[in-house]
Amino acid sequence: MEIEKLSTNDTSDVQELCLIRTSHKFMEYSFIRKRPELECFLPVRFHSAGLNALYTKSATRAIEIMGEYTSENTRLAHNGDLVYWQAWLSAIGFSFKSPITLQELITFIIQHTEGLDPDIDTMLVDQGFKAKLGPHKLATVKRRIGSLSVFLESAKWPNPCHDHEVHRILAQLTKKYGSSKPAGRAITKDVLDDMLETCSDQLIDIRDRALLLFAWGSGGRRRAEVTCALMKDLTRLPDGSFVYNIPTSKTDQEGKGAPVPVKGRVAQALDHWLTISGIEQGPLFRSIGKGGKIKDKPLSPVDVYRIVRRRLEIAEYDFTQFGAHSLRSGFVTEAGRKNKNLGDVMALTTHKSVTTVMRYYQAGSIINNSAANLAD
Repeated sequence: MEIEKLSTNDTSDVQELCLIRTSHKFMEYSFIRKRPELECFLPVRFHSAGLNALYTKSATRAIEIMGEYTSENTRLAHNGDLVYWQAWLSAIGFSFKSPITLQELITFIIQHTEGLDPDIDTMLVDQGFKAKLGPHKLATVKRRIGSLSVFLESAKWPNPCHDHEVHRILAQLTKKYGSSKPAGRAITKDVLDDMLETCSDQLIDIRDRALLLFAWGSGGRRRAEVTCALMKDLTRLPDGSFVYNIPTSKTDQEGKGAPVPVKGRVAQALDHWLTISGIEQGPLFRSIGKGGKIKDKPLSPVDVYRIVRRRLEIAEYDFTQFGAHSLRSGFVTEAGRKNKNLGDVMALTTHKSVTTVMRYYQAGSIINNSAANLAD
């Protein structure tokens, strides 16, 4: 089957080839029918008048409620997973007249770990439901199944995700492929210093230096926490340092807030950026246009990743060795190297689980193990 590129001007072709169609709103077991708010997570070409009619005031409120106590990344991933299920089921010819069964679920697992049918894979990529050809990472397969399970439970539909055979297959695949993608090398202080050396006195370099130091030195901030940082949550102290109140985070969905200190060269870099940029309110870290104009909109988490990647490349590191949490894990690893109090470390990282933070802390502190000198 040859897959043609879709034209947004040719509605007949769209209706013929699109994996998610307006008619899905009439199918009893269609995800779109059950959750009309998913429509806004479809690729732009699928926002047809028919589907938009589903996007009611109640659906808008449903999204608001979901977002109030769910992190933005989690919410986006969950809804994106459901949209992907709808598209993939449509691609394999699922009728949506009956609930999804164990057979479809196992087919999904096998196809997405061992390889999809080339035509289906191409169609999913061409229509924007899948980023690239090829199987998913096992962690992505597990996440999509988790999202499906939550949806089926809330919809009160039969849920094959709990079947013993599903757990057995996933366990075997975990042995074959590993539990998850490696977290990536930690950006410890020596690596951070090399990255900072690449920053000159240009405006974009001043911003990048402040961002890297703020993200690392204030406790290994998550990318979303960096991009959501606002001036109203930053308090300047008489000695030139700051206190930044993290208004909400992955582990603080209720928005209780967590104050963290910004001191030393971190505070100096941040003060330099705020002074030269003239930022007095709104986002701390913003996009800069080609002409050097500082924009009003904040950087995105993807922008933060690109900054980290660019600085690693300029510093002549292999950026593929580092991951999304390398700044965060680097801060904790460095704290372990320096034997910093674990409670103090967790107060800055805002980790709630000792088990989670100890993975990185122990990796750093292992070099200080007194038993390592027994051979001397």
